[in-house]
Amino acid sequence: MTLGLSHVVLAGALTASAAGIGGFFYGTSVGAAQEQAAQKRADDAARAERDRLQGQIDASTERSQAAEYARQTNVREIYHESQKVIERPVYRNFCVDADGVGLLDRAASIANGESVPGPAGTATGAAEGPAQ
Repeated sequence: MTLGLSHVVLAGALTASAAGIGGFFYGTSVGAAQEQAAQKRADDAARAERDRLQGQIDASTERSQAAEYARQTNVREIYHESQKVIERPVYRNFCVDADGVGLLDRAASIANGESVPGPAGTATGAAEGPAQ
């Protein structure tokens, strides 16, 4: 009987071990399925929130475009005329001698980035009178 009893105990232990291992794998698969379901719910909620916010952005864009169109149709061109009084003359009537004209030409050439001509040379004679 001892030999039979040990077989029964061994068989019971093997059955309990197999049931425990099976339960472990079953619980693991159930837990994984629950986690996947929770992740899907979270993804669906995030997608719904994103769609709601995109709808708000689209509606806001449409409102601003309508307002801009209305503003552009109501724009009026307004021209103001004003009188301007000139207190001093812009141009003066005076003469510049040849050296002065040469200096002005040289300054204009430098300002325009053109090649600067060489020196004008020496004066041939004195000016006939002061510049007026």
